[in-house]
Amino acid sequence: MNQWKEKEPIIPQKEHEPKKKRKIPWSLLYIAATIVAVLLFGLLNQEFGNVFHTISHLTPGFLTLGVLVSLVYFLFEGEIFRLLLRSQGYHIGVREGLKNALIGLYYSYITPSSTGGQPMQSAYLLRDNKIPAGSSTAVLIIKFMCFQCAFVLVSVVSFVGMYGNLQVQNPGIIPLIVLGLVINGCSILFFASLFHKPILHQICRFAKWLVGKIGFLRKRTGLLDSIDRFERDFGSYTDDFKGKQKSLVAGVLLSIPQFVLQMSVIYFIFRAFGYHTVSYWEIVAVQSLLQVSVSFMPMPGASGAQEIGFSSFFRNYFVNDDLYAAVMVWRFFTYYLVVIAGAILVVADQFWYRRKKLRQAAAPIEEPQDQE
Repeated sequence: MNQWKEKEPIIPQKEHEPKKKRKIPWSLLYIAATIVAVLLFGLLNQEFGNVFHTISHLTPGFLTLGVLVSLVYFLFEGEIFRLLLRSQGYHIGVREGLKNALIGLYYSYITPSSTGGQPMQSAYLLRDNKIPAGSSTAVLIIKFMCFQCAFVLVSVVSFVGMYGNLQVQNPGIIPLIVLGLVINGCSILFFASLFHKPILHQICRFAKWLVGKIGFLRKRTGLLDSIDRFERDFGSYTDDFKGKQKSLVAGVLLSIPQFVLQMSVIYFIFRAFGYHTVSYWEIVAVQSLLQVSVSFMPMPGASGAQEIGFSSFFRNYFVNDDLYAAVMVWRFFTYYLVVIAGAILVVADQFWYRRKKLRQAAAPIEEPQDQE
């Protein structure tokens, strides 16, 4: 007699699944690092504590004008970049242009020799606007060259106009001004050479050689292809260059009033201290000469050199024993405020971007409907 046995279902044994590695929350770490950097930034600058007391005793109307001038300067920064970006066929909004301008200034101010601005701008443009790194880097360098041309041009005119006064009042700073003009002029030639394709090719070839020599870079797959892609995208700016000449000329011409606006902040601070015997153009000229003589210093934001240079260039203008107070207020409006505003923007943007990515990850995937 056959006995029927129900076969027990075969339950497959679960293999030991490898534990998933927890992802490092780089965005949160980045936010925390930004906040700590700004806090240390304020704590390590002793003049920060007295600057608000000094500002409270100044003429508020002129200080307000100084802030408005800075805002217009930011608007120029964003709009010039948008103009040059359009010549490459990319379009971003006004808000994106302003965001990009402030991010570039923020990272330039907190990194040695202002080296962090353009790379971070390029990274944000790739993340938010899907603009290839090579194309955005080319436009950012063109933007830098436009500003440098305006910077050197206005500084040369200022130097010629102020040379007689400098010889009488402060001849020791003339060699620094000349050195600054030479270095900034050479920087224009250097960056212009990158748009000569054989030079660009040699630089990218050297980068690929470094990848082959450095172990952790050699292990990164696709890095050599990324360098080739960067070279192709960057070199695309020189293709059809004739069609971009109008944008380039417009960039230089718009950078002249932009630079003058940046140099004008000190005039409104000068007036806020109660001075009115010196013309606007003379103060702007002295400020541009100060800028050109310290701009090549390697410290973040040329810190130290800016304060010392201000004391030397403006000692004959702030004569009521208020030179140090003027330095504090000037640096607060032209440097510290930008760093604080930039840090707030970076933190807010990282939180917003992180929330956006979490929402996208949580959104249900819609299955395609079968067509009858």
